[in-house]
Amino acid sequence: MARVPFREFQYLSTIKFFIYAINSSTSMAISLIFLLKAAFEQLPTKGKSICKYALLPGLILLSSATALQAERWENSRMTILTCAPGEELYSLFGHTAIRVQDEASGSDYVFNYGTFDFSTPNFYLKFMRGELDYMLSITTFERFLREYRMEGRSVWEQELLLSSAGKAALMEALLLNHQPENRYYPYHFFYDNCATRVRDIIAVQYPGGLVFPDTQNVEQSTFRTAIADYLQYRPWTKLGLDLILGQPTDKAVDALSIQFLPDHLMLQFAGAHDASGKAAVGEAQELLVFETSPKKVFWAPLLVFSILALFGLRITHWRVKRKLSLHWLNVVTFVPPVLLGFLIIFLWFFTSHSVTGPNWHLLWAHPLYLLLLFPSRTSALFQRRLRWLLLLPLIFLLVLFPFLPQDMPLALWPLWLLMAVRLIW
Repeated sequence: MARVPFREFQYLSTIKFFIYAINSSTSMAISLIFLLKAAFEQLPTKGKSICKYALLPGLILLSSATALQAERWENSRMTILTCAPGEELYSLFGHTAIRVQDEASGSDYVFNYGTFDFSTPNFYLKFMRGELDYMLSITTFERFLREYRMEGRSVWEQELLLSSAGKAALMEALLLNHQPENRYYPYHFFYDNCATRVRDIIAVQYPGGLVFPDTQNVEQSTFRTAIADYLQYRPWTKLGLDLILGQPTDKAVDALSIQFLPDHLMLQFAGAHDASGKAAVGEAQELLVFETSPKKVFWAPLLVFSILALFGLRITHWRVKRKLSLHWLNVVTFVPPVLLGFLIIFLWFFTSHSVTGPNWHLLWAHPLYLLLLFPSRTSALFQRRLRWLLLLPLIFLLVLFPFLPQDMPLALWPLWLLMAVRLIW
């Protein structure tokens, strides 16, 4: 969902100083902009890249500090940009942003709620614990579109049919959101992301708010099945998400909550209207179109796990008949569930993620198997009782997994069977 961010540099305070110094003089502001542009053209390519994203937020503040106040945007063109899913994990579900285009000044900006700052202290730890704040960033439309062209991702545009006052209010709200003290927000993939932020800031600008159609077919759909539609050709990614996303992910969605997905938000905006019945957006226009031909993965989890289970069962049968040690097979079989169990426990109990627990996969993936891997440290009686204790949840899953409140992947069934057999023999 989220786009990889452009690193923001610490030049904003300097720009604010210049804004204060010119004392809202329009002519001086315009002169400064042209001087900056001329200097920018003399920079090498790397210097241009740095300066463009270091100075862009400041230039917008500069414009708003002179005669180009919020009313300047009353006659601008404002649109919702919807971007197709990409190849990277963060872009698998698409992206949404807001474009503000002013023909009079030639400005064309994109407001993007899907960025995060790599310079954040303890970045990776906060990311894993679900405590990394995302932020609203600003870039030029040219740069924004160039990235999607390079990635081969389609982009659609829907013009907002706002009144002049509504456009001015939206621009004022966006600039206010971009203030350093306001731009960061606690990201949540399902409930507070780049798509829902765009929806919320736009909806309040229409008289009486927006009314979204309740005609979309979301019956019997959950957050898990909604994202599964994007993972049909990524079975291993889907399996990984199914393992770490717990029971809250199986909560049913409606026509409003499914708008966390950019594609669905675009469809919903197409049928939305204000309190008077006036359409909220114009017809969607294609800015970039790329044909995609995803390839189906042959070595899907169900096939791979079935082969591994058959191999393990065959070895078990062969070595039991010959009364040979199978401890190494226990290590191979039970160490992965132990590691997965530690991950599930961490995500459930030691992070701020609200959708990673409760997680029913803890029935079969947990650290208790470690006791099984060190039989010499415990008595034979303890080992027998431990095996039966560990076997019961597996039998429960093998028989009743379709009826659990959390969706359990069928691909895991062969592994559960192998684990159950290893506990018996």
